[in-house]
Amino acid sequence: MVILNQFTKTLILSILFVVFISFIFSSFEVKGRSMEPTLISGDRVLVLNLNYINIPFTNKKLIIQMPKKNSLLVFHSDETDVDLVKRVIGLPNDEIDIRNNTVYVNGAIQSRGISLTTPKNNFPIIIDENCIFVLGDNRNYSNDSRYFGCVPLNKFKGEIALRIWPIDKFKLFQ
Repeated sequence: MVILNQFTKTLILSILFVVFISFIFSSFEVKGRSMEPTLISGDRVLVLNLNYINIPFTNKKLIIQMPKKNSLLVFHSDETDVDLVKRVIGLPNDEIDIRNNTVYVNGAIQSRGISLTTPKNNFPIIIDENCIFVLGDNRNYSNDSRYFGCVPLNKFKGEIALRIWPIDKFKLFQ
């Protein structure tokens, strides 16, 4: 009886732990070349969901903490109806300019990323409130804010916390 009772407690605690972890993190598989060399197609990452909480029975999110520049975020693209991962380049009220194959944020060169093709949108732009500007690291192969514009904060699912697969490339992102 004591062994069964201990087993039941362990089972309940294990289930609660898994539910708690699944509330905090979600798994996401990277597809495509847009984030190379940071993330490769097939990489599996854990997304921290705590910065963005879905409000039940609404299509709204409560933003607990604004994303930081250079963080990697997963968001839903209405244009392609898929989830994408991109890097935060600009926050609300930042000025983004793209000229001579170079990205400028508030007049300073943004050096991260591979190459850059000419954008479709007219630059410079000022990022709207409640929106952010995102780019892929492999910019010649990235469908990003240069093409579909700034992304509303309520489209974000969370920030990438760590790469868990392949195991030999395990990495913590900050």
